[in-house]
Order: sequence, then structure tokens, then C-alpha cells
Amino acid sequence: MLAAIPIPIAHFILIPLGPFIGGFFGGGIAKADKEKIIVFAAIVAGLMVLPVLFIFSIWMIFGIQEIMGFQSSIVIIVFALLIPYTWFGTMLGALVSYAIRKNQE
Repeated sequence: MLAAIPIPIAHFILIPLGPFIGGFFGGGIAKADKEKIIVFAAIVAGLMVLPVLFIFSIWMIFGIQEIMGFQSSIVIIVFALLIPYTWFGTMLGALVSYAIRKNQE
């Protein structure tokens, strides 16, 4: 039981860094150069649009007012705010990955 205590602590610390970590490793795997870093981050942030569109369509088609106890409009706003956060974090991670790769050459 004591071995499981660090798991939630690690997730509490690392979840906000998720876009940066994803951009770092994704940019390294994709070998994104200077010109492609912004495009790579835009594609990743564009994938975040899919849940927003899904929730918005459920909200409009079925008229659902609450999602997990929260107002649907608040959920859509929070998801919409996560899109630029994801783009910026992914872009920074890919930029750091590019800088490290460039220094190794």
C-alpha cells in the first residue's frame, strides 16, 4: 500500500507538464526542424479540438446540460482554454528537443 502513494503525487506534478513532455519526445521522434515545430504543435493542439467538438455536438443535439456534474458550457470553455495551452507546451517541448538535437550535431 505504501508503494502506491508516490503514484498520485507524480501524476499531480507531471500532468501540467504533459504537453511539454509530449512535444519533447514527439518532436524528437518526428525530427521536427525549425520550420516544422509550429506545424507539429498545431497538429497536436488540433487533436484537442476533437473532444471540444464532440462535447459541443452532444450539448447541441441532445440538449445535455450537465457533464459529470458540471455545466456543459463550463466544460466546453475549459476544453477550449486547454487548446492554446497544449499548443504552447508542445511547441516549447519540440523547440527544446530541436535545440538538443542541433547541439549534438
